Amino acid sequence: MPSFYDERNTLFARVKLDKNSDLYKQYYQDKQTQKKADDAVRGFSMQMMYDAIKKDQNFKDKFIPMMALNDTLISQYHDIEKQTPINQQQTPVSKDFKTTLKAFLNQQGVKDSGVVALKPHHHYTHFGKHTPHEPSSAHGKPIKQTYQTAIIFMMPMDMDFIRRGPDAEEMIETLSVYEKIAHAGMKLSVYLRQLGYDARFESVQYGTVPLVPLAYEAGLGEIGMSNHLVHKTYGDAIRLGAVLTNLPLAPDSPTYFGLEAFCKRCALCMMNCPNQSITHKKRDVNGIGFYQFDDVSCFKIWKTAGTDCGICIYSCPFSYQIDVSTIDWMKNDPHRIDKVIKTHLKTYTRRPRRKTPNPLVKG
Repeated sequence: MPSFYDERNTLFARVKLDKNSDLYKQYYQDKQTQKKADDAVRGFSMQMMYDAIKKDQNFKDKFIPMMALNDTLISQYHDIEKQTPINQQQTPVSKDFKTTLKAFLNQQGVKDSGVVALKPHHHYTHFGKHTPHEPSSAHGKPIKQTYQTAIIFMMPMDMDFIRRGPDAEEMIETLSVYEKIAHAGMKLSVYLRQLGYDARFESVQYGTVPLVPLAYEAGLGEIGMSNHLVHKTYGDAIRLGAVLTNLPLAPDSPTYFGLEAFCKRCALCMMNCPNQSITHKKRDVNGIGFYQFDDVSCFKIWKTAGTDCGICIYSCPFSYQIDVSTIDWMKNDPHRIDKVIKTHLKTYTRRPRRKTPNPLVKG
């Protein structure tokens, strides 16, 4: 019997619940321990994040509009999709058409993509987030499987920005890549609708599927100790996107490059995590190996710094694009893995944070 994901249980859904609301009372009526932990970090909005950024008002006046623009654009992309009718004259394509669709995504800046044949457990059971395209009125409503195929894709983030986390540059890059992911998803979705196939892209503003397990099944990477998907080439420094469609496509398969054995020898993300949110303890979800993780203590950093932390991302040696031949050479070999980690530490140190401002925010 597969396990099902409920979006109401995700951290961002929980901390957005108003303590005076009926939704709050209903959700926590049998979750008192979770309630106490969540109440300590309750409340979330992008404006709250911006207000918490450790910069003066002049900095905020210049760069918050740059960050906020991404959210505006993503909302517009959803509107464009909704305004695009599904062509009633369907263009016939073969299951191998996924090669064309992957090339289409590559043209939009996507570096890797894969296909999953959707099953009921791939979806959230209920809506939980509160966003412009998933309002509070949707909270608790069941999510029905509408599509049979998921096209999952990823874009890398610029490590020069990420290595400055938890500071504003990290947030600037994260939001920028979310916008690029949404733009690519919107273009693919609209293209499929023009061909006569119902399609919808997923974003930070609207989602019906958890992306990490789907990305694993699509062959985009393995699950690292930080519970993020780790790509063989770009490591942890990636963001994920998805387009769901009723176009049948041949599914891809998971990939294995020895990440679990590497994480056991490395654990830099766990050692560097400022709030000790990451653990080495494994947990199984539908046959996929994840790790136990404290999302509340992780989020405390966000609320303090005004940006997602990013330390686990730039702690991961895979984020520095280890040569593929080296990855294959060290696969599941503890002695070789140790050599690669030793070389990484000598080159980048244990916590390779860049403390000087990125040129983008110097002006």
